[in-house]
Amino acid sequence: MTPTPADFETDRRPSRAFALHFTPAEWRALLEDESFLREGDNSYRPRRFMGVPVEIVPDHRFG
Repeated sequence: MTPTPADFETDRRPSRAFALHFTPAEWRALLEDESFLREGDNSYRPRRFMGVPVEIVPDHRFG
């Protein structure tokens, strides 16, 4: 692992958008799991997984 400088800080600005990326097949597999919607922080619309927004991408070379 590469050492980081002592003054390095991660970007924790609240305005910074973050989303999980899933292919259509990955998202469909999650939705087919019966326990997916039982969790309060998962939703189909808007797409959220563990409370984090989800973006659907054609494959993982995007985003």
